[in-house]
Amino acid sequence: MTKKNKKILSTSINKKTSELMDAINTSIDIDSRLFNQDIKVTKAHALALNKLKILSNRELVKIQKGLNTIVKNHSDKKIKFSRENEDIHMNIESLLHSIIGETASKIHTGRSRNDQVATDTRLWVLESCKNLKIQIKLMMKIIIKQSKNNQSNIIPGFTHLQVAQPVTLAHHLMAYFEMFKRDLSQLEFVEKMTDENPLGSAALAGSNYNLDTKLLNKELGFSKSKTNSLDAVSDRDFCVYFLQTLSMVSLHLGKMSSELILWSSNLFDLFSISKNYSTGSSIMPQKRNPDSLELIRGKTNIIRNQSSSLLNVLSNLPLTYFKDFQEDKKIIFDSYDDLKLCINVMTEVLKESSFNANKGLKICEDNFASATDLADYLVLEKNISFRDSYKIIASIVNYAQSNKKNMNQLSLGEFKKFKHTIDRNIFQYIDIKNSVTRKKTPMSTNPKKVIKVIKEAENFLKK
Repeated sequence: MTKKNKKILSTSINKKTSELMDAINTSIDIDSRLFNQDIKVTKAHALALNKLKILSNRELVKIQKGLNTIVKNHSDKKIKFSRENEDIHMNIESLLHSIIGETASKIHTGRSRNDQVATDTRLWVLESCKNLKIQIKLMMKIIIKQSKNNQSNIIPGFTHLQVAQPVTLAHHLMAYFEMFKRDLSQLEFVEKMTDENPLGSAALAGSNYNLDTKLLNKELGFSKSKTNSLDAVSDRDFCVYFLQTLSMVSLHLGKMSSELILWSSNLFDLFSISKNYSTGSSIMPQKRNPDSLELIRGKTNIIRNQSSSLLNVLSNLPLTYFKDFQEDKKIIFDSYDDLKLCINVMTEVLKESSFNANKGLKICEDNFASATDLADYLVLEKNISFRDSYKIIASIVNYAQSNKKNMNQLSLGEFKKFKHTIDRNIFQYIDIKNSVTRKKTPMSTNPKKVIKVIKEAENFLKK
């Protein structure tokens, strides 16, 4: 068990602050999450100090062993962080001092909490991006699996939430694959923008010690150091990029949730959500509610607001460091945690739930989803302009609706009332299944095109 922490930061100007000031000033309850990153940064800094002979080999070993002891104690849940020492940086230094004594007082030579926290946060964001990419790819694999299982399942495609044209369910699901594929690219952009090491910037002007930045970069996994020390300690753009990317992932998750909620309703009955991810009503025994999807939608709406929250924190701040920055970590931590949970739940919902075959086909037939194909029939086979063809088919649809018939229930004679040149070939264009196979372009819902897209998607995830 470690000794009780003592406050190691005080000044001759103000040795004691009020309890209220301590309450608003402390951040250990939030930034204790940077424990692993701060240990890593401190170890790297100790190596740089050793290279400058500021730390002897013996002192370096002592510090490394002390830090390892802290890590073990933390893993064994034997450490209680002190709010008196404000943040994770001062807590670790205080813990190190309690284990190895005065040698710990040397560890802060040549650095500041300003470049320290900037570095810690960058390492955390880089690790979080990596974790999110793994999770998103797992979800994308399930999307592919469901797409392969539903290649022949036809559903209505909607515009304005009105039945528009038939598409395959596989084609519809793969649209979400494309969205999450873009999200992966955005996460890679965040990684690129985060991959700059602030260490060596100290408080704001740079360090008085010729720290080996190449050594620091190698130890911490950065490809380069920051170019400007003022920018290094004040730059939180990477946090904004991170949150904006989380917002886009949230946007896509929320969109998918809304569709699946609609599809699971009695009115559509296109989607049967797993009982593991739905709940019953408190008074209506017949109901199963898609609560998991509704919660994802609610949480992702909140996540999307967080990038604005951080922008408000950062807005109009002069260079360089201000305590305002203390608010950034809660925002990015909470957003990451919520998004991670939402991705995991959506992955399981997609994995365990099922789509109802044939239901979509009936919806398409009942709502004249092949009407555009009929217009194309007149264009392709009767040499009628599309605008004129459109009017003719609109009249036929109105007639069918008035007589409470689907298109495939109309006789050839009824079609001929609207255009005498119409022949039996029109029935080939009425067929909903023919509608999807008739599409020609590579990005279309044609099953042959979709199969190719799925194979390309599988290859993408193997990279």
